[in-house]
Order: sequence, then C-alpha cells, then structure tokens
Amino acid sequence: MNPIRPIYSSLLYAACPLAMLYLLKRARKQPEYKLHWSERFGLASYPKPKSSRVRIMIHAVSVGETRATETLVEAILKKWPQVDIIYTHMTPTGREVGEKIARRYGDRITQSYLPYDTPFAVKRFLQQVRPSLIIMIETEVWPNLTFYAKKKGIPLILANARLSERSLKKGKKVRALIKPAMQRLDITLAQSEADAERLREAGCDPVVVLGNLKFDFTPNLPQLRTAIELRKLLQRPLVLFASTREGEEERFVKLIEKQEKDGSGPKPLWLIVPRHPQRFEQVRKLIEDHGLTVAKRSNLRDWRTVFGANGPQVILGDSMGEMNFYYALADVAVMGGSFGPYGSQSVIEPCGIGVPLIVGPSIFNFQTAIEEGKNEGALLQVKDEDDAMRAVEELLEDKAKREALSKQALLFSEKKRGATKKTMAVIDEILSGGEGDEE
Repeated sequence: MNPIRPIYSSLLYAACPLAMLYLLKRARKQPEYKLHWSERFGLASYPKPKSSRVRIMIHAVSVGETRATETLVEAILKKWPQVDIIYTHMTPTGREVGEKIARRYGDRITQSYLPYDTPFAVKRFLQQVRPSLIIMIETEVWPNLTFYAKKKGIPLILANARLSERSLKKGKKVRALIKPAMQRLDITLAQSEADAERLREAGCDPVVVLGNLKFDFTPNLPQLRTAIELRKLLQRPLVLFASTREGEEERFVKLIEKQEKDGSGPKPLWLIVPRHPQRFEQVRKLIEDHGLTVAKRSNLRDWRTVFGANGPQVILGDSMGEMNFYYALADVAVMGGSFGPYGSQSVIEPCGIGVPLIVGPSIFNFQTAIEEGKNEGALLQVKDEDDAMRAVEELLEDKAKREALSKQALLFSEKKRGATKKTMAVIDEILSGGEGDEE
C-alpha cells in the first residue's frame, strides 16, 4: 500500500480550519465565498440523480473551464435524452457561469461545489451524487476523488487536458502522490501533442490528442450585433485591455497617463476589463489616482456620451459575461495575464471574434494556442508593456495590418475547431460499455 495518500489525507483534514479562514478572507472582497460551505466540506445534501437518468459529472473549476464545456454539455444533452449532468466547481465565478448554462436545460443540469479532497467528503459526495461517468476538465486530478471513484467503478476522463512544463515540474516534487492519481484515469484527452507528452510523463495512459474544446465556442450573437451597431458611433479608436490581473493595470495605466500627457500618437478610448470582479473598485480608484477620467460600464446608459472626443479617457469594464461584446467593440485588444506571472488568459475567444490581438511574454497556460496563432499570423506577441503600447500605436495607424490580423485570427480559429465531436465519440464508447457502480 502506498502510504503517501493517507498522509496527504491527514494533512487535508488538518488544513480544514485554514480552508475556512481562507474562505472568510476571500469573502471580504467576494461575498459569494460565504455560500454553500457545507458542499465544500462534505456536509451537504448533494443533488441526487433522477432514477430514470444516467448522470455525468463534469468538474469545471472556474470560469474558463466552465465556458470550455459549453458546447460539450449541449452535445451531451442533445444526443442522450436519458442523461443528466451535475456541474461541480471550485470558485463562485465558475459556478455563476455554470448556472447561466444550466438555466437553458431545466432540471437536466444541477450544480455543486466539489468538496475538498478529504476521504470523508469525497466518499459522501460520490455516494449521494452517484455519477456514471466523471469528466474532469484541463488539469483537475484529485488523489482521493480518483481513488474512490475507481474503487466504485466510475470511469474517469480528463478532457481538454493540458499540462505546462511549469506544472509538470511542480508535480514531480510530489510524484508519489500525483502519478497514481493520473494512472487511475481511464483516458486523457489532450489539447496538443506537447501537452500529451507531458501528461504521459506525469503518469497518464492512454493519452490521445483531440484539440481544444474552447475553439468550438459560439460567440454571443446579440453581444456581437450590439457591438457592431455601437462601433458606428465611435469617434475615436477603442483599445481593450482584456481580463487584466493584479499589477498589470497599474503598469498600463501609467503608460496611458504618459501617452495622454505627451500629446503624441493616437488618442484612443481605453477600455480596461479586470479579470476578477472583486477588483473592479480597486482598479477604478487606480485610474482616477493617475489623473485619468473614467466611466464605469455599469453606469452607462447611452454609449454616445463616452464615444466622442470629449468623453472620458478610460472605460472600466465592471461587468461579467460581456467579453464577447468588449472584444467585438475593440479596434485592438491586449491580453491580460500575459504581462505578469499568470501565463495569459485565453486567446481563443478574441481570435474567434477576429479582434487584432497583442499578447505579452507570459503564456504558459496557453502556450500551444499562442505559439500556433503567432506562427499563422493570427496574433502578435511582444516582450513587455512598452512594446505592447508601441504595437497598439502601429496597429491603430495601419488599417491594412489590423484587417490582416483579424482575417488570420478567424481562419486560425476555424481550423482548430472539432474537439467537441471527437470528445463525444470517447464518451459514447465509455457509456456504451457500462454505467458504473451506483451504490
């Protein structure tokens, strides 16, 4: 018997009070963290499946993972009327996105937080939820969840799987714990060949490359139509800083302030959309502290008031679920998370909408997509914030280059579609082989 997992479990039990303190701390800025605590610690009455239905559990940690599953969820529920889905998450924002998807399908989708990976919580969760199949998205492989699911005969799929070199190195430090968890997976569906190689090294077998589910997304058409109409009212170019992370806004705001004061180059309307809603007010204050005028998206009723030359210098995108709208509104977008130690936010959505895109040096979370996109002329990569601002200026002055980037981004996105159909074939094969142990 491998003694590592019991030691890991003991440490998790000991850490539960710290987890409570962590949730309270997060709740100061994001009150949603106060909700559903019983689910996180295995004390809830979890939603049971309908007696006439097979249940698939999809674990999507946060916003990005949940959005990646949207086309897959639609395909599953359309193909199999006898199937229902339980969505599990770890963050309130992921749960919120999942709730919006769930509303379209009535009682066929239920939601819960996945409990922390203690034996007590995991066993109680699986006993009540009774999934016939567990699909984990991207990198979420938990030692006790995989152990007890395997013990109950529940098939495990790691879908849309990715593993950066950085994460692989971290995993090697606890290889005795992580490798057995990876080996319990029935199959791993990797995003790319590079991911597949790293996943095999981590212990996954078999691994097949199916591509990235996120490329199969369908843009929000009402948001696109609204943006297209509003663009007709723009009297100056609009530059979007998308899904920015802590530290990035300050550096870019300083550069905006400098450009506004210098009087050189174009004077665009700057749109900053922070990645996390709990930081909206902090970023608004930062913008004002640098002497820039700012309008909050949440207060806007008539966009014409901000589009003119005498409008505010910056718009703060303090809303959730409108990234399609923001991308379609922009002449140029700069990708957040790629100028700090965050590995970039997803470039797939902006490429699929066709906005000219600039990405910074930190790309480990989306390395394959960014490198392939760069090679195909679908986006630009720069070395730092100063370089990004120079690239923005060049693109604003060169309409032909903007149009070429937009065209290549759309072609690149179309070329990469198809992972949902391939993933469905794998799920079909597993479900047709049996429904697992529901005791």
